[in-house]
Amino acid sequence: MRAYVVLTHAEVESYVEDVAQDILLAAKTRWQNSQRTGRCIAALMLYGARSVQPPKAVVRQTNNDTFEAHVVRLLSEHERYVSHDNHGIKEKNLLSVLLPVGVLEADLDPVWLATMNSFGGQRGAVAHNSVIKVQTPPDPQQMRQTIADILLGLETLEPVLLKLKRK
Repeated sequence: MRAYVVLTHAEVESYVEDVAQDILLAAKTRWQNSQRTGRCIAALMLYGARSVQPPKAVVRQTNNDTFEAHVVRLLSEHERYVSHDNHGIKEKNLLSVLLPVGVLEADLDPVWLATMNSFGGQRGAVAHNSVIKVQTPPDPQQMRQTIADILLGLETLEPVLLKLKRK
């Protein structure tokens, strides 16, 4: 049961990261081909960690100060975050991965996010506690229901994610 919890967590995390990477790649391709931003790049602009100051004059503008450079940097920074720096599926992890690719807060069910928090905590307890100590193993019935709820939430979110790949 412990392995099931850990592996399920890894697969859910991988799915969320993979779909976010797909959205970023689609946005990058759209930008390179037609200079169209779409919702993903707009969200990256909103949630980007770095503020951009306009140059004092165009003649003083460097290649790093252009709108083009900023868009490319934001796409690369978030791609790096998703592929290397995200470590979990709790609410804070999901928001950090999904909001910058264009998922709206209203697209995320608060009950599902609470389930993700709980499951992430359970996974942490299972993965980081020694098997030498006496532990109460996860209840199979409860875990099966929790994972069914997680999958249902992902199924509900998936049309939003697929739409973002096209926008």
